[in-house]
Amino acid sequence: MSDSRNRRPKTPSGIDALVSAAGPAPKITGYHVDRLIGEGGFGQVWRATRDVDGSFVAIKVLHLELIRSNDALTRFERELGAIARLDHRNVVRAYDHGTLLDGRPYLVLEYIDGPSLRDVIHERGCLPPDEMLAILDPICEALDSAHAVGLVHRDVKASNVILGSDARGPRVVLLDFGLVKLLDDQGPGLTSSRSMLGTPAAMAPEQMKGLPVTAATDVYAIGLLAYHMLTGSPAFGGTPGVVQSYLQVHGPRPRPSTKVDIDPAIDEPIVRALAPDPKNRFGSARDFVTAMRAVVAPTPTNANGEQDVVALYVEGGPAELAFAANVATTTGMTIAMTAPDSLIAVAPTIDLLEMKTRLASLASTAKIALGTSRATICGGVVDGPALDVEAWAPYPLDGGIWITPALL
Repeated sequence: MSDSRNRRPKTPSGIDALVSAAGPAPKITGYHVDRLIGEGGFGQVWRATRDVDGSFVAIKVLHLELIRSNDALTRFERELGAIARLDHRNVVRAYDHGTLLDGRPYLVLEYIDGPSLRDVIHERGCLPPDEMLAILDPICEALDSAHAVGLVHRDVKASNVILGSDARGPRVVLLDFGLVKLLDDQGPGLTSSRSMLGTPAAMAPEQMKGLPVTAATDVYAIGLLAYHMLTGSPAFGGTPGVVQSYLQVHGPRPRPSTKVDIDPAIDEPIVRALAPDPKNRFGSARDFVTAMRAVVAPTPTNANGEQDVVALYVEGGPAELAFAANVATTTGMTIAMTAPDSLIAVAPTIDLLEMKTRLASLASTAKIALGTSRATICGGVVDGPALDVEAWAPYPLDGGIWITPALL
């Protein structure tokens, strides 16, 4: 969590009024609470120092009037459970939790010194595409990690992203897992009127309709977030709530190049991420950011238009090839060539761990190779050295999965 108040101009009287309205600081054994750094309808966030080492932490405390609310308590439990499932540099860490003497639950979270993305957009108006991509990439990594363990954030927005730093450099951090959906959870849900959960301007059509949410729901949200960063304005903002909801579901998909001077090619990945039907969106957050990178920062090509690629070759029967083709296309690869007993697919980059995991079930019945080569990719047409498998993979190929050392 971050103290963004010290980055917003406020009069001393404004700060005094905020602290005064907050009431006395909570007393928590092991921590010295010094000031309020955020407040909303759900609770307060206080900055504190940890007695054991003097480090800063952020302590989120539920409002007293909500302690009898099952929804509010469930949100607290879900946030703690979600963060406990994740161990990712781009997700806020939880250290401790407990209950105050008056019955209010609290969470002790990592304190992140940096402005929120919302504040940065407010101050600067819009971000250039390369900076947008640098922020979007780690957010998508965090979401893919969450989706891999059965979590859907469902409230991804600029105010829930902090631009911090650590010893490794800039650190983009995703906050607030209080509305997280556990896809494997059989317990009670969040049921308030509120069959619609989330922030309307950052919600996918299925959320507005009260339909089940999936990883595609977060893909929609990051499409909205990318638009917000590029233009400085929410994609469906500036209209009354009812109209906004209608446009989210039925209106034309917003194109950032109509608002700011950027390459119109950037519109296409955003339009796809914002498809009203979840089945028409990208298969993962990583696929979305890969498509954005391809138009914002394409891989350099040589005079023949060739670029460095990762190449996949699979040899097997119809069932194995159908499965491999699905894995390739849903991870952002382009099918380069197919034959009755084999296929080749290429991509500028891949997630090697994800690819290995998804292809593992074929290792006993198919021959698989992952290597590096060069190719030209124009739409769905591929040409170049990658089509010559014997040039980048051993021949004959043994069963199982062979991976070039260059990728390991």
